[in-house]
Parts: sequence; structure tokens; C-alpha cells
Amino acid sequence: MRRRQLSTAAAVLGVLLLAGPAAAGQASMLDSSDASAFMGTWVIAVESPRGGTIDQTLIVRDEGGKVAARLEFGRGGPNDITDIARVGDDLVLTFEREGRGGVNEVVMTVTLDGEMINTEMSFGGGQFSLNGTGKKQ
Repeated sequence: MRRRQLSTAAAVLGVLLLAGPAAAGQASMLDSSDASAFMGTWVIAVESPRGGTIDQTLIVRDEGGKVAARLEFGRGGPNDITDIARVGDDLVLTFEREGRGGVNEVVMTVTLDGEMINTEMSFGGGQFSLNGTGKKQ
């Protein structure tokens, strides 16, 4: 069972890394003042299902008083993220990533931990998730 989950996770991650961007950039409805601690460029090392880590860059910025974000990773190019919410102490970014198997919904939860961030990326309605830690550039 564990092997099957890892295989599925690896396959979906591969599709996501090869996929193109799913959305064009705009700001969210979240006020920038509600996410000021998250603003900046973060380099995140995400644990790969096959071992090791995959680096990705999360850019959280102010765009006209609202929060906008971009996630850059893999050969598929960046994702501009406009569905951004503050849930408790976390920042939750929801976006779609298109791959060979179709469109996948990704929910990325970002938690501050001092000068670092912790992330959890949930794919396909929670079918599996990937975790990572990041540092501000």
C-alpha cells in the first residue's frame, strides 16, 4: 500500500513539474496587511516522494494593497496564485496545475516558524501531500 502511494505521489509530482502555468497573475482579495509577515521571496525545499528534495520559490507580494503570489518550480513554469486566504496563523494558497492527466487542484498551507516557513502541499483533494521548509532570500 505504501509503495502504491509513493508511486502515485511520484507520478503526480512528475506531471506537475512538467506542466505549464495554470493561471495568469492578479491579486487576491486578502489585504496585504493581513499577510505582511509572509511577504517576500522564499526558497522552499520540498521532500520528494522518491527521496531528496526539490527546490521551489514562493514569492508573496503586495499588489495594490492585496496579496499576490507566484510559485516557481520545475520545467512547467510558474503558477500565479490569486486564491489566497489567511486561516488562523497560516497562509493558504489554492491553485490549479495542469498536467498530462488533466487539471490538479493544489492547496498549499504556509506556516511561519521564526525566520523559516513550513509548507504542506495537498494534491487532488487530499489524495496525498508533500512537505517542505523554506527560508526567506
